[in-house]
Amino acid sequence: MNGALQSSSAVPLSAALRSFAAQWQARAADPLSAVREQAMRRFLDLGLPTSRDETWRYTNLRSLAAQSYVDAPRRPRGGIEPNFALSLLGESERAGSLALVNGYPSLPAAGAAIEGLEIRSLRELARVDPATLLRFLEPLSDADQKRWGLLNTALFVDGLYLKITGRVPLPLLIQHVATGDGDASIAYPRIIIEAAPGSSATIVEQHVAQGANTPLSNSTTQIALRRDARLEHYRVYATDAGATHIDALDIRQDRGSQCRQFTIVLGGGLVRTALEARLAEPGASLDSFSLLVGHEARHVDCVNIVTHGAPDTSSTQTARAIASDASRVIFNSKVIVEAGAVHAQSQQSCRGLLLSPTAEIDTRPQLEIHADEVKCAHGATTGRLDPDMLFYMLSRGLDRTTAQSLLVYAFLADVLTGMSVASARAAIEDALIAQLPDSQTLRNFR
Repeated sequence: MNGALQSSSAVPLSAALRSFAAQWQARAADPLSAVREQAMRRFLDLGLPTSRDETWRYTNLRSLAAQSYVDAPRRPRGGIEPNFALSLLGESERAGSLALVNGYPSLPAAGAAIEGLEIRSLRELARVDPATLLRFLEPLSDADQKRWGLLNTALFVDGLYLKITGRVPLPLLIQHVATGDGDASIAYPRIIIEAAPGSSATIVEQHVAQGANTPLSNSTTQIALRRDARLEHYRVYATDAGATHIDALDIRQDRGSQCRQFTIVLGGGLVRTALEARLAEPGASLDSFSLLVGHEARHVDCVNIVTHGAPDTSSTQTARAIASDASRVIFNSKVIVEAGAVHAQSQQSCRGLLLSPTAEIDTRPQLEIHADEVKCAHGATTGRLDPDMLFYMLSRGLDRTTAQSLLVYAFLADVLTGMSVASARAAIEDALIAQLPDSQTLRNFR
């Protein structure tokens, strides 16, 4: 059992912080206890982020801070349901699959190995090779966008370590299943992906919920791409309005590595996604795509920070946001070019579409450049449907509802064009169409 912890701050702990401290005290000691304790102490000293913190200025967490949380269960009652509302792989799709229930993995049976992949649980890795795991846990950061990551480091119990050793011929689907027995529970999923030099893979993380009570999901994925490795990575959120996701994705890229990353928000009540990438060596490139759909009272906050830490690196960030009803969508992106990162190239593009007078979209592209001879640009626009395009479609005989839906679909669909997993793209398109007016007519146009 861990010792009692107290914050060094004179401010009383909130109900949430007291419950997190109680979770810490109930954890058994393990080979990671020293770094876990450092993370927990820092988290308690810093507290939950507020709107005064730079990357949290658009998201208020007061309602979360007032809750007392307990650990989500390790398995659902009655087992995992075989089908969810959004199935990213068709029946004929050949692919590998893994599941994490509230962060606890179900590993493949002996003899069911996936070519080009080594799969281990983080609990096992901490026991037999803690040094490898500590490479990903240290150093700890006090940055406000990593605040919930400190809590995950302190309290995660298990997770997945994936070592990509060669060319993985089939996509891998990882289903994060969130399920709870009652109100105010929390899960700490964690995945570490390490791609060996010259390796390649496509990995899809899908967040789904099961049952009436959905725990808060505080998830972290860390990706390390070694020399000339290639990865296509997806994270898809498709839960109901009662779900809260706080998710962090950290990517580090070595020389010549390439990453294509898709963040798709189609569900959830409060969804906060963070992507922090470091292009650490020459030739590293990152293309990130974000499709953010606000619906009803949904709150979607997407933060991307890309650091060019070496010469001849490149990055693009493409975001499409749509907000209807009383929803709010935020895309907050930043590119940092460090001193010496000459010939770095970056492009940020965010376009927002408002479908309701009570909806809101906030975009904030930023550049921080400390090097000469770079090519960096950013742009952001938010507005309503183009009246000229709408008039043209009406003049071609389409009714107003169908014309509006087609324009909205076309506005969002270009984010999906680069997906290599055809069944995932089709499923996401279907889920997107289902949230638009006149969905049946739209399906006929596909």
